[in-house]
Amino acid sequence: ASSFVTFSSGVLFSLLFSALLIQREVTSLPTEILHDVVSSAWWAPFAAGILSLCVGMLYPTVDSMYGQKPVMQCDWPYLIKCLIIYFGINHACMKLDYMNSVQLSLTLTALSLMMWWLFDRTVCGLAVGVIATLLLITLSQIFVYQGFARYKRPDFFFLRSWLPSLVFGAVITFGTIGRQLSAFKLSHIHDE
Repeated sequence: ASSFVTFSSGVLFSLLFSALLIQREVTSLPTEILHDVVSSAWWAPFAAGILSLCVGMLYPTVDSMYGQKPVMQCDWPYLIKCLIIYFGINHACMKLDYMNSVQLSLTLTALSLMMWWLFDRTVCGLAVGVIATLLLITLSQIFVYQGFARYKRPDFFFLRSWLPSLVFGAVITFGTIGRQLSAFKLSHIHDE
């Protein structure tokens, strides 16, 4: 059940994020289904669900391997706060106009690190977040270069500025979801 919730959350986040990107006219996914099955948009939410499931399962596993726990005890209101902050950062990134990409990048980097500080504060969580972000950014660039995704504008000025910070925030958010679901499952096992 927790795997389904994490996977579904990843799919939902992907759909919301895609809607914001399309609204901002930053990116589009090819939709020529007859041309090439891989180039259609069906794979993006599915891939996001799989990746969120991996991250959501990885955080509790790494926590138990290294004996680390987040500074604050994860509970449902705490998780809701994490989701609200992540969506707030995401929405602000899409709606606010910045003078240049450096200002945007520095602001989002600070906000992403603030998310880590508020909801994690473990060295393992930071390491998993940075490694997962680097892997996902590399994967996204490979998808663009291979033609699986494309940008609407040739100058995607702000995309490179904010994508790493938003991916890092998503990793922290899904790590928090994974921890909460793991704690919820353990509490039900102990109650029985």
